[in-house]
Amino acid sequence: MGTEQGFGIKGAEPRRGLMRDWLSLLLLQAVLALLVFWSYIDGSRYFAFLDIAADTYEIFTSHAVHLGRLLQREGWSGWSFGIGLGAPVSFMFSDAFRLLTMAGGPEHVLELRIWVYLLKLVLGGAAFFLLVRTLVERREAALLVALLYSFCGYVVINGVWDPEANPFIFFPLVLWALVRCMRSGDRIALPLSVAAALVSGIFFLTLSVSLAVAFAVLVAMSERRIETLRLLSCRAVPLIGLGFVVAAPVALPIALQQFDSPRLPNSGSLLAKIWNEGFQVLDIPLWLLQLGSFFHKDLFGSANTYRGYMNYLEGPGFWVGMLPLLVLPQLWKGDRGERRALLVALVAIALYIVVPAFRLAAFGFASPYFRSTTLWVSLPLLLLAARAFQRVFDQGVDLRLLGIGVVFVGGCLGGVAFLLPGNVVPAHVGKVAVFIAAGTLVLLFAGLGWLRGSRLASSALVLSMVEIVAVDWPSMNTWRSTVSATRQPFRDVTEPALAAIRRADSGVYRIEKTFTSVSEADAVAQDYMGVKSYYYHGSAVVDFHRNMDLMRRFPFPTPPVNYTNWLAGPDERFAVAGALAVKYVISKDVRDWPGFTLMGSGPGWYVYRNELALPLGVVHTRQVTRREVGDLRRQPPDRQRWFRDLTLFNAVVLDEPMPRWGRRWDLGGHAARGILDMPALYAQPAEQLRRTGLQLTSFKNDHLEGRIAPTEDGILVFSIPAYRGWSLRVDGQEVPLVRADFGFIAAPVTAGPHAIELRYALPGLVPGLAMGLAGLLLVAALGWRRPRRDPAASLSGA
Repeated sequence: MGTEQGFGIKGAEPRRGLMRDWLSLLLLQAVLALLVFWSYIDGSRYFAFLDIAADTYEIFTSHAVHLGRLLQREGWSGWSFGIGLGAPVSFMFSDAFRLLTMAGGPEHVLELRIWVYLLKLVLGGAAFFLLVRTLVERREAALLVALLYSFCGYVVINGVWDPEANPFIFFPLVLWALVRCMRSGDRIALPLSVAAALVSGIFFLTLSVSLAVAFAVLVAMSERRIETLRLLSCRAVPLIGLGFVVAAPVALPIALQQFDSPRLPNSGSLLAKIWNEGFQVLDIPLWLLQLGSFFHKDLFGSANTYRGYMNYLEGPGFWVGMLPLLVLPQLWKGDRGERRALLVALVAIALYIVVPAFRLAAFGFASPYFRSTTLWVSLPLLLLAARAFQRVFDQGVDLRLLGIGVVFVGGCLGGVAFLLPGNVVPAHVGKVAVFIAAGTLVLLFAGLGWLRGSRLASSALVLSMVEIVAVDWPSMNTWRSTVSATRQPFRDVTEPALAAIRRADSGVYRIEKTFTSVSEADAVAQDYMGVKSYYYHGSAVVDFHRNMDLMRRFPFPTPPVNYTNWLAGPDERFAVAGALAVKYVISKDVRDWPGFTLMGSGPGWYVYRNELALPLGVVHTRQVTRREVGDLRRQPPDRQRWFRDLTLFNAVVLDEPMPRWGRRWDLGGHAARGILDMPALYAQPAEQLRRTGLQLTSFKNDHLEGRIAPTEDGILVFSIPAYRGWSLRVDGQEVPLVRADFGFIAAPVTAGPHAIELRYALPGLVPGLAMGLAGLLLVAALGWRRPRRDPAASLSGA
């Protein structure tokens, strides 16, 4: 039945006609996509949500729009001041598919989103079909499971989050390449598929752990485990490493940004966390929720009505249809390899459900998400189901094994419904029960000899298509809040207010709002420089927000593990706003804030000018240390904040004193003052800082030029987070940067006028390009030489 290896069971080489089969799959995918996603395809809705999947609009849409604008205006830039106080854009380039949504320009991102999603659905199904054809010869079996995979619960629910749809494509593609490597010694497909997975935005640790899990399963399924382990270690692992090298131009800058996250030191040791939390195996309610997820997440509700684990997108979801679950026991009548594969898969799935360590290890911060790790369950289920379908199409159904499958599947559904009555949706229970009954009936007819061969395959295909529509349509169309042509929350009173500001002032400054149109990511979508942000932030900008007491407050005792993604603005703290170059504030109502004057207004909006706004760079001639500022902890919280605000206008905060570059500022003496929140206390230092500070002559996001004119030696401080990659030239000479004001870039300067040039180069990009080119050359060299087939690769179990 073909060559013997890839998954510990006899495999099959894909036959001629693969393109014809792909076209057949594409036609079936198109029919189902039209039925399930029609309201998005016809333009009634945009494929961006305002419910639990709001990141599709707040983040993924806004990032694509922002990146499109940035590329139009400046070409390539590694930095954007539209992301809070400024941040690297490497994360915006982390998903190659995102660039496709920008193909029509930033103004058409929303319209293109559904088509990019459908492209992913098609590609994922095609990749899975390619993989499953290495295991089965019967095209009907391969088409059936590939169609079920194309519309599995993971891609329909989790896949709406842009990066989460990418593992759906590349997990089966990498597995297919691994099978080719194991069987024929192919040395091209594996490194290129791994590189494509990383370039598409799959987290390198998630991919690495997923491959480790796949290796363990392959070895366990094999009859010759030592030979299989040798092949994996000596042949596959080096090629996988080569794939990481090829992906370095994208993967290396992203990895460096990830390692700069403040979540790394705050999350504790990853291994310790996995050990402490990953082996808490007696979480019975979570077991039941995972068991119920084989019947679709909608068993526990849809979108914001979901009553399962965490939320609709983070919780488990293993649905691949009822027929695959009912037919799996038929493998027990197969050969020894099939029985062993079935046992290993069931044990592995049970371990995944019971032991959280596996999925915790797949995320860099041991986050308790399920996300793409649910494919570790869906993929083996459908791969084994393909073998089972092939067996029943060729040899019929064993009624005794069918009975076992029906009792087990029905018992699991009934048990979850009985034990979690407050979580399940009765209507969905009834729907699933109908398809269990229908699948049982089809297989029963096959067992009785009434349906055989192609008639049985056609019946199974039609039933699966009906189930896909009946189950997936509500997930996309019921209880969903979406963006549309007439409902786009980013397009509100902010637009006319921004237009009024820009008509009056063509300079470079930051703007803040007293409200959020959608989220802290408003500036990215609405095209202005702000302070508030929703992004994967670095340690420096979080350090500033934390020390200035600007962190977002959460309505629960323990903030989420990713709490540093949300950074708040200064609100009415005029001194902080001024120090951060926030020159204008947009409000929906009248404000009487000290230091702000009304600049303009319109229907539903008011614009206030901050009279204390400083330029992006100022020169301080006095300094205090972080330790001195830290001593303010003895003061009441409100006074602590005002002392810090006052400090930003009067001195630079340094980790260690630099007496050559300024006098000490007596913070303790000022702490004895009574009232600190009067703008008059800040007016004189603000005027001095503006007069001697940075006057921009040229501005691009990654390249600033201007002049300063300090009257004394001091420290030039930019309100720019101290990410790696910045370099400063003063009068043409490069000057080392230091860190100041809890997380900003700074440098010592002498008295007198100076020309300033500040540049940003994305860390890791240049070495990544060199590594990627070297990796591609090595792949090309490997392609010139035909591999020598290893006899062990064709042994059973290899």
